[in-house]
Amino acid sequence: MLKHSFFTSVWVILLIWTMPTIALAEMSEQELRLQALEEKQEANARILEILQRFSWYGDLRTRWQSESTEQSGVLDERDRARIRLRVGAQIHMFKNLDIGFRMSTAGLTSRDSGNQTLDGGFTHRAFDLDLAYFKYTPNLAGWKTTLHGGKFKPPFMKSEIIWDSDVTPEGISEQFSQKFGNTVLDANFGQFMYDELNPGDDILILGYQGVITQKTDIGKFKIAVAYYDVTNAEDPNSDFSGNGGFLDTTDEVKMLDIMTEWSEKIAGNKLKLFGEYTQNVGKLTEANQDQDTAWQVGAKYGKSGKKFGDYDLKVIYRVVQAASVLDSISDSDFHGGRSNARGFEFGGGFGLAKGVKVSLTYFDTREEQGADRNNQTFQADLKFKF
Repeated sequence: MLKHSFFTSVWVILLIWTMPTIALAEMSEQELRLQALEEKQEANARILEILQRFSWYGDLRTRWQSESTEQSGVLDERDRARIRLRVGAQIHMFKNLDIGFRMSTAGLTSRDSGNQTLDGGFTHRAFDLDLAYFKYTPNLAGWKTTLHGGKFKPPFMKSEIIWDSDVTPEGISEQFSQKFGNTVLDANFGQFMYDELNPGDDILILGYQGVITQKTDIGKFKIAVAYYDVTNAEDPNSDFSGNGGFLDTTDEVKMLDIMTEWSEKIAGNKLKLFGEYTQNVGKLTEANQDQDTAWQVGAKYGKSGKKFGDYDLKVIYRVVQAASVLDSISDSDFHGGRSNARGFEFGGGFGLAKGVKVSLTYFDTREEQGADRNNQTFQADLKFKF
């Protein structure tokens, strides 16, 4: 009996001794599970915060293009299907600082078009870096300021006489804007690397532009004056050939550009009338001295792609002399992307739904001087924007 009581007492003592340890172990296990859950929630919150900083966007364009070129009585016709896909994002880092990127169909040697012609027996298509930049927007002495660095869209009020809409220069830029009542003043600057030469000095494009915007009772007026200096284009070490052979390797490219624009809302849509004059004021060879000017006048009405039934119309007449602009970065559709051209551009678009539109464009151009070369291009586009 005493022996049994002794063993019972020992078990009771051991049980009392180990109960805090067991409870502590159970509590520690619960705390570990709770800690793991909290860490997972924090990780998910961080991932969500990062994703919320991303603003994704993109567009898809499908195109049927028909071209007809007649030169010296010989007719050359071509029909082709083309696509362009662009997908990008802008990431908000913190106050006043964003970074962004965009990928686009194109080739590594393409600078003024993202089109891919559908041929080649179903081969895969190139999808390359189109934009990669930082954007810093401080307020300097009351001026709204935007600083870019990397590969980005041109920071100027522009048309396709000088800048094709697909061109994304590489370098840095500075933009300053200030509003004074109904007047807005803008100063835009860009320093871009066009080509690296060794031996020889690099080719840069330096841009300087001032813009005045004035609101009045009869509409909004804009005037922009810009100067683009393509440095060292005449370097004999460069393989820079310029405009289809029109620019000599000793020709300078220094473009003075003046743009004017008037716009006003009429019958529920915006009407825009515009004109532009560009002159290459650089030193040219004797053969090119009277081929230094480009100009255009045009009108646009409406805007499509926001909802079903909205529409836009445009008509432009343009003259681009042989040595007036750098046609490697100017409009790639007008006269097949060549300078030494004059002619009309007609176009219109119709909205099918939000972000969906169909558009038609027709170019009727001819050589400005020299060979009797006429070109007609028709483009039918179905565009999706997201």
